[in-house]
Amino acid sequence: MKIAARVAIAASVVVVVLMLAGVVYISLYVGWLPGRAKPGDVVGTWAGPHGARVALRADGSATATEMPNDHSGYDPVDTFSGEGTWTLRRATNSLAEQYIQVEVGTGPGKGATIELVVDGDGARDGLHVPVSADSALGIDFRRAS
Repeated sequence: MKIAARVAIAASVVVVVLMLAGVVYISLYVGWLPGRAKPGDVVGTWAGPHGARVALRADGSATATEMPNDHSGYDPVDTFSGEGTWTLRRATNSLAEQYIQVEVGTGPGKGATIELVVDGDGARDGLHVPVSADSALGIDFRRAS
């Protein structure tokens, strides 16, 4: 009986160590953990795939170019461009702690809104547009300037 208890304890310790190693791996190398940022951390131009760019200025204004409006997986099906505003918001019920809401005019009487999730503290791991509500992955944006 004592041997079975020792084996169970050892197995439990191994499982806990592996789980902790997984969390460390994800946080350090994959960057899936939610991010925290101040508005100054995200000011600048961010570039994504297929020519997508968003410029976030300190005065709260924004310029979006070829931003994915609708996508099939990681490839945009429809894009939009325009001038508008951005706001750094705290998420209430998602894996992400913060996101940036960008609202731009795309034509007379038309507009579009996109949410960019903050990755890593200070947005050190970039921003992303989620590809689905069930995934922490998305279309990545990296600082261009």
